[in-house]
Amino acid sequence: MNVIEKVKEILQNFPKINEVCNEINVDFTDTEPTSYGLAPTGDELISEDILGNQKRQHSFILHATYSGINDYERLSNSGVLLELSQYLDRLDEQAIDNGIITKIRATNGMLYEIPEENYSDGIKYQLTIVASYTIEI
Repeated sequence: MNVIEKVKEILQNFPKINEVCNEINVDFTDTEPTSYGLAPTGDELISEDILGNQKRQHSFILHATYSGINDYERLSNSGVLLELSQYLDRLDEQAIDNGIITKIRATNGMLYEIPEENYSDGIKYQLTIVASYTIEI
């Protein structure tokens, strides 16, 4: 399992995920409420030792579409993203192909898009996720 597949699996295991969405898509977010889309945005080599072992980090944007018709719903949406951030921060190391995810950080959970300025449709939030990992040769 590569880093993208593993982060998707980790998100699917978030205890409240079934309360807010049916599934997490990769590179796609539906406009209907209860949709999550995990968009990989890049992989970066941080360091490499003489043997070829690498420290890397992979960045993602998680888009979440929720109903946001009133303040109660919008507060609840932000609360779920806060809990997801804290959940990711508390994770132990996770095995991937030829390596280990050592740390996952989530930042910048915020309202991203209101379709046609209408709160009665699904509104989109985004959360930046960075997975730090090692690859051993």
